Parts: sequence; structure tokens; C-alpha cells
Amino acid sequence: MTIVIKRIKGVAPIGFDDLFEPEPASETLPSAWNGPHVGMRIAEAFATLKQMPLGDRIGMRSVWPRHIYEWEDLLAQQEQGELERTQAEQNRTRIAPSATEIANMENASHWPARYLSQLHPQLCEAVNAVAMAYSLGLDSRWVTRKRGGYADTWRDRHDRGCEIIAAGLQRDCVPVF
Repeated sequence: MTIVIKRIKGVAPIGFDDLFEPEPASETLPSAWNGPHVGMRIAEAFATLKQMPLGDRIGMRSVWPRHIYEWEDLLAQQEQGELERTQAEQNRTRIAPSATEIANMENASHWPARYLSQLHPQLCEAVNAVAMAYSLGLDSRWVTRKRGGYADTWRDRHDRGCEIIAAGLQRDCVPVF
């Protein structure tokens, strides 16, 4: 979400000249669930899940660095051109997903299992695999390298599965988000 700074004349809260107003959502929601929108939401659910902190590391975090580098190590890394990458990795900040993103992830992540696993297990597998690829910025060719088969087949099964999920969401009167 982008934040737009808007100056409002005559209004000056204590110490603030500018008020923040969120920009309206740029994406237009469809009036009813459809296959492409379902596929997008499931891929977003996987991307949000990837941003979540690891549960097995809770309580195990430390202020100490993961690796202690000696002076000789740093010189060797600089000679190999790895020093900048190491420093960038040490200084990165992970941005946690918002509560809305987490709620949407919790809703969308179970759709393939709920609507496809009993009657269409191949479609359930395809929806999950291709959505995972999309969430990583890859395409269905990545799925073929990992699982075999043909990219067109994986993509077609994904699309058919998303259409079935969309019909189920409409039947269950789930609001579009």
C-alpha cells in the first residue's frame, strides 16, 4: 500500500503540517469470484506465508551475529567480491505482513484442499504447485522441472482448478477481497 502525503489547509496537529492519507486501492475487484482472481489470491497467500517469521526460531534469536568474521575472513571476502553481499545480508530488514494480508492468507490457503482435494486431487496439486511458482516470481516451467510433466498441462489444470474454486466461493457466498 502506498501512502500519499496530503497538505490540508487550516489543519495543523501539534507538530505536524502533513497528514497521511492512504491511497485508494489501484486494483479493481471483480463483482464475483473468477478463476484468475482466485489464482492471484492463492499466490498472494503463498507469498504472505513466505514472509511470516519462522515459528521454530521463536525464543532462539540472539543479538549476536550468526557468524563471527575475523579480519582475515573479511579481507578474503573482499578479494573474492563477497564482502558487499555479506554486509547486505547482515543489514537486511524483514518486513512482516500486515494483519489484512495474514487474514487473507488464512482464508485463501485452504481453498484448494476444501474445494478440490476430494473430487479433483490432480487439480488441487496443480493449483498449489503453480500458485507456489507464481508467488516466487516463476512460472509453470519451474513446476515441470520440480515435478515433471508439461508446463501447459500444469497451467491448464491450475486454471480449471481455480475456476472450480471460484464457483465454490460463489456458492458459499464468500465476499470478494
